[in-house]
Amino acid sequence: MRKFYKSLFLVALLAISQISFGQFYDGFTGTGNIGGNCTTIGATPDCESNGWYTHSGTNGTIDIIAGSLSYNGLQASTGNKIYIIGNNTQLSRDVNHPVTISGNVAYYSAIINVLDSTNLHETNVNYFMHFATTSGNSNVTVFPARLGIKKGSTPGTFNLAVSNLNVAVNAYTVSTVDLPFNTPVFAVVKYDISANTAYLWVNPTDLGQNEPTGFVSNNASTSTASAIAAICIRNGWDNTNTCGTPKAEIDEIRVGTTWASVTPTPQSVNENSFMQASLYPNPAKDFIMISANENIANVKIYDMQGKVVKQLALSAEQEIKIDVKDLTNGIYSVVALSNNGKVFNSKFVK
Repeated sequence: MRKFYKSLFLVALLAISQISFGQFYDGFTGTGNIGGNCTTIGATPDCESNGWYTHSGTNGTIDIIAGSLSYNGLQASTGNKIYIIGNNTQLSRDVNHPVTISGNVAYYSAIINVLDSTNLHETNVNYFMHFATTSGNSNVTVFPARLGIKKGSTPGTFNLAVSNLNVAVNAYTVSTVDLPFNTPVFAVVKYDISANTAYLWVNPTDLGQNEPTGFVSNNASTSTASAIAAICIRNGWDNTNTCGTPKAEIDEIRVGTTWASVTPTPQSVNENSFMQASLYPNPAKDFIMISANENIANVKIYDMQGKVVKQLALSAEQEIKIDVKDLTNGIYSVVALSNNGKVFNSKFVK
């Protein structure tokens, strides 16, 4: 059996895999849902799925569905996409994925396809993506860099908006670009901790380069955030202001510390994006070691179906030991990201 898996491993090494070079990337290569389907916050293992954790709400699931969203000029999409249904009765689940950010500035980006006007208000804004200062199942309550949405000024359109932290529904800064429904949109959000300001770009064209102008910004909240520890997706409804989160597909989520890291182009992938590291022993029995020439920020292990089976969030370690005794025999992919956004991609046989 071990010889059989070793042969499969040698074949797998010939495959070409595509990686996005940020602090965090999710093209939703897994199956099922993100965040699990728990009915009690903190229940294990049902409050985590594919690396995402439920921190609020326990109705419904945020499902991974077939197909990818794409945006012209952005690195080609991988995997599938997720679907939020825009119905808070059927789906009330807020999820987060841990990220490791050093410094005072962080960006996130996503391709978003808003399907129709479900839940959207003419003037009031509600938010559906954001950062968080903590991660996991509990005490995830401070949400900087909120990406909001409302109806556009013309029928059949919507506007995106941004706030630095918690603000009133009419205190967001709204992008005046009317965006058509059922058309993928690329949004980039930046948060500067020191300035306590959030910035939003909608469908930018300067990808993989220096940060461009053409943004809207918001610092309306006097609350503050001390760190960035997670990227979040929210499903919600505001009864008082009759506005909610959209019926939408979301894909290609990236988090990084530079504009280029969350807006990669095919040309921006080069040898300077790779972290020098080694993985051993291979084949493995009880553990694997990863030794790198720079600090490792996080590691994910995927099975051959693309499901995340193990992950670690790290701070300043160049050599790590990962217990794999609980994994079944097979071939696994390992993706490690450095604090500088470089990637190490390998496979091992168990």
